[in-house]
Amino acid sequence: MTYPYRYPLSRFLAGFGVTLTIRIEVLKDSEAGVYVATSPDVNGLVIETESFSQLRDEVTEAIPNLIALNNNSNHHHASADLIYRDHIAIA
Repeated sequence: MTYPYRYPLSRFLAGFGVTLTIRIEVLKDSEAGVYVATSPDVNGLVIETESFSQLRDEVTEAIPNLIALNNNSNHHHASADLIYRDHIAIA
């Protein structure tokens, strides 16, 4: 069972082991030669790297810290097991 992080009661359900889903939007800026990750669900997530693998590593490290900071918590023991799904939009 998964539950969106942005929905009410997400922290409560996470305490019972429910997997939370967090939207992460990745953009490749070809002009600058970088990947940029942001999230409408996690305040403060803006990461820019030169490779996608480096971006994944930094997002995995940043998510638990940002969630703790956004919730005024001193608990940084949360873990982030990220599963990436491709959603491609062509405009």
